[in-house]
Amino acid sequence: MITFEYRFDVLPGKLSEYEKYLAGAGKDIWKKFSGVKDVRVYKSMLGGSSPQRVVQVDLESLAVLEKILSDPNFRKAKDSFHGLVTHVSDSLLVQVSENKK
Repeated sequence: MITFEYRFDVLPGKLSEYEKYLAGAGKDIWKKFSGVKDVRVYKSMLGGSSPQRVVQVDLESLAVLEKILSDPNFRKAKDSFHGLVTHVSDSLLVQVSENKK
């Protein structure tokens, strides 16, 4: 399993458009694909600190991510998303340890 992590800030003045995107084209966008195990979305508690948002997507494999990123519908939604955000960065993560209580 891998985790794709996406970090970004919403552009000033675009918050309402971003929220409309989440209710429309971006709604459950990752969950529409097989091989997606879990999606977590975080919002900064510190308001103006960057990144304002973090999305983590657990996937079965890198091949699943490649398939999603090349999907025409996903790419169209991603293009709309990029018109609403800034300071975008991403990472591919693999778990190396886990400490459970």
